[in-house]
Amino acid sequence: MIEIFKSIPAGGTVFNSLTVLAGSLAGLFIGKFIPQRLQETIFNCLGLFTMYVGINMTLGTKHSIAVLLSLVTGTITGDMLGLEIKLNSLGDTLKAKLHTSNAKFTQGFVTATLLFCIGSMAIIGAFNDGLRHDPELLMTKGIMDGIASVLLAGSMGFGVIFSVIPMFIYQGALTFFAVWAEPFITPDMYANISGLGGLMIMGIGLNMLKITRLKLGDMLPALIYVIFFTVIFS
Repeated sequence: MIEIFKSIPAGGTVFNSLTVLAGSLAGLFIGKFIPQRLQETIFNCLGLFTMYVGINMTLGTKHSIAVLLSLVTGTITGDMLGLEIKLNSLGDTLKAKLHTSNAKFTQGFVTATLLFCIGSMAIIGAFNDGLRHDPELLMTKGIMDGIASVLLAGSMGFGVIFSVIPMFIYQGALTFFAVWAEPFITPDMYANISGLGGLMIMGIGLNMLKITRLKLGDMLPALIYVIFFTVIFS
């Protein structure tokens, strides 16, 4: 199967998108037969696992100060640009156009988008696909995302399906960007991007467990700032 997706441009992202679509559809079907109480329990399990993934990702950080400065600076930038508000508005717009009464549409869209797009597997996997024509890491991520989408769609509804759109654009763009960026990406940059992504993934887990209400969309510019701060502290 890997060979098939090696022959497709951004094949890892294509596979990832298909698994999320399949998982979301399966979740919508299964969700009808799962009591709300059990759905919440499963969702809490997903939140705990997300925390675990985030913690593991942070362990490889090379420059903690660079990551901290990137997170603070990126969040300030995101707040000034209103990224969290715009991301939520996108979900509300889709909800209105589809005339859905699902109160959790926007929450499902935003949560799934952040979960599937932020993290070392999305970034490094896309780079591997672009630089080495190796989609295996993104295919592994795809299986994980497919399982997660079953749970998300089961508890939050069909807003999760539409997370495929930003994920496909994001990972596909990273794959093609990797060819151009190859001379500039260092091991320390990989490590710090992964560590920063891990912190954001932990934030998603905390929000899913309803411990916090972090505006994670506002933190997205930090993924750009971390490259520059890594250069400064290396």
